[in-house]
Amino acid sequence: MKSTEQRSRHARGMTLIETVLAMTITAMVGASLTTMMAAVTDEVTASQDTRSSLIRAGLAQSRLSSYIARAHCVLDLEDDEITLWLEDSRDGGSVHASEVRWIKLDSDTGIMDVHFICFPNDWSEPARLLADTEYTDASSTDWKSVLSSFSNRGLICKLPLIEGVNDLELSGNTSNDLDVTLVEAAMILSVDEATEKTFAAESIRVHQKPDEEN
Repeated sequence: MKSTEQRSRHARGMTLIETVLAMTITAMVGASLTTMMAAVTDEVTASQDTRSSLIRAGLAQSRLSSYIARAHCVLDLEDDEITLWLEDSRDGGSVHASEVRWIKLDSDTGIMDVHFICFPNDWSEPARLLADTEYTDASSTDWKSVLSSFSNRGLICKLPLIEGVNDLELSGNTSNDLDVTLVEAAMILSVDEATEKTFAAESIRVHQKPDEEN
């Protein structure tokens, strides 16, 4: 009988040890799972951040490229702005104010805006045509002054093209603006409290300079 009681106490003792071991193993496994889940969460977050940056960069490139690709030619090109002869809507071979697009970075807001001529809705067609100045010597025209002149008369509208631009550097494949056929852009964008540098290059699909003899 005594031997049976001793075996019973021994069995109970082993059960307690096993329980302690099991709890220890469970704690270790739990800690490992927590570490693994934290690593997975970090990886998912990093992947989401990368995807967000890629989407933002791609969108910025696409929006800028859409203007450059369809433009006839570059009228003026500087580090943080580009002036484009977008189309020859008047079919005259020369540049009219309504055909010009000014793409500029506002360093205060970090927004790259597209500026364009917009006549009041209550203006008649003859009044619009009269105000739509023709520039027969595009190479010597001060396009900044043109923008300023129309802006002072309240005839300029603007649309945001790209937001969160910390820095912008534009360049062309030749020093003569009218001859530029490829425009490169290096941008530093703000993405989720971080910065991302992106590059874009777009060619003018159908390059056409103004007929300056008109």
